[in-house]
Amino acid sequence: MAKRSLKYNAAVLSVTGFLVKVIGFFYRIFIANSIGSEGLGLYQLVTPIYSLLILVLAAGVQTAVSRFVAEDASRNKEYRGFRITNLAAAIVLIAGVLICSVLLFNLDSWVLSLTGDARTRRSLIITLILVPPIAAACAYKGYFYGREEMMPNSVSQVMEQVSKLVFVILLHGSFKGKGVESMCLLAVMAMLFGECVNVLTVFIAFLFRRAKSKSTYMHNTRRWSDIKKICKVAVPISVNRLILSAIGTAESLILPRRLLLYGYSFQQSLSEFGKLSGMAAPLVFFPSMLPGALATALVPAIAGSIAAKRYSVANRQISQSIKLTLTMGLVFTVFFACCSHEIAELIYPGHGVGEILYLLSFTGIFLYLQQTMLGILNGLARETSILINTLAGSVIRLTLIWFLMPIWGIKAYVYSVIAGSILVVVLNFREIIKITGMSIDIGEWLVKPLATALIASIVAIVAKKIPYYLNLPGKMALMSSAGISILVIVLVFFMTGIIKREDIERWAGGRKIGFKKR
Repeated sequence: MAKRSLKYNAAVLSVTGFLVKVIGFFYRIFIANSIGSEGLGLYQLVTPIYSLLILVLAAGVQTAVSRFVAEDASRNKEYRGFRITNLAAAIVLIAGVLICSVLLFNLDSWVLSLTGDARTRRSLIITLILVPPIAAACAYKGYFYGREEMMPNSVSQVMEQVSKLVFVILLHGSFKGKGVESMCLLAVMAMLFGECVNVLTVFIAFLFRRAKSKSTYMHNTRRWSDIKKICKVAVPISVNRLILSAIGTAESLILPRRLLLYGYSFQQSLSEFGKLSGMAAPLVFFPSMLPGALATALVPAIAGSIAAKRYSVANRQISQSIKLTLTMGLVFTVFFACCSHEIAELIYPGHGVGEILYLLSFTGIFLYLQQTMLGILNGLARETSILINTLAGSVIRLTLIWFLMPIWGIKAYVYSVIAGSILVVVLNFREIIKITGMSIDIGEWLVKPLATALIASIVAIVAKKIPYYLNLPGKMALMSSAGISILVIVLVFFMTGIIKREDIERWAGGRKIGFKKR
């Protein structure tokens, strides 16, 4: 098996994440401006249910396959990797068919009780039909991750985004003017079409990999043993994901209802929910490609360092990753907070998303840190700690949403996310320090970056007014204002030494890199 450094794998995943985010971003903009905030709110009632099913069916199996394929490849038993992968895919497919069949037969009562809107019925029917094969593809994705071959999964993700964007552009005219329900159906169909393209791309890559393999096929005499082995790893992870995803799904479903108690009509609450989750949130989550790539690549890197008893290397990997995420998080938090109205008006003109984006901008840094820490704790084999910490944060978040949203409206959601995220970050930090003994310089890690962020905010607020003094036309003024702001923010971070030249070199391919080959 070809070994790849963490830097290489993180770079591939980061570039892929960037492309996926950019294409997905344009897709989101097109969808948001086409179906409106109410249609987007309706769409957001369907997607959490879809995500919940995929996570429960796929998450644990993908991890199990990845681990077993890596073990078998290191022992020159590549044929077992193919066998395990196909067996895992069959398990997920059968489980998916059984679960989705039960849900389809009880669809009417289920739709009304969970989504609270019968207009999601058609979208859920097509979703439940396609969930089993889409979930089964997780086994093939796990195969390539196990072999540390990032390219097939990366290509499939880009293909998914391109295909669903093309799909919705081509069919938009056929659905336009047929009501909110039809526009929601179009968005769901585009999402599922993209997923199917993703599945086919990965499966074809797997078939090519199998055809090129020189390993000799051996009849499987250990099928039940392999099934038990897969389930032993996959079931606990899936149960963890089920608990956490159920909380996330519950949050998405109760938000519109709690807004009703704040004084909104049902249509207004759905519209505000659409602005929050379908317009503002994707902007704040856009930079998460870097911590997401780090989280994926950190697991084998840290695990390898710990297994080799290279604890100083592991500590360096952990500290560099956290500091990088913290710096990136502060830069984008300042940017979104200072330019929220300009960005919102530039991307979603006339929808009034600026205030929501401003509030949500303060959640970004905590969500980015959670992603990186997830990879660190997985690399340290602390899955139970991840579950407990995330569950604690989710319970706090959900409780605050339930009680505060009828009082403060959308603002309560932001306060709840921040409170829950701070708790998770603190608990994760404590766990990491307890395991590694890593020391933290409060001045370098917190005081100096926060002071720099404050200075950058003040300078950016002043600098972003320059295009307006020059009387530039509408959109050009908005673009110039946002561009000047991000440049000023990055410059301030450079001048204060928070961002250093060697940091850029380290992640742009320079020789100085704390992440070593396994």
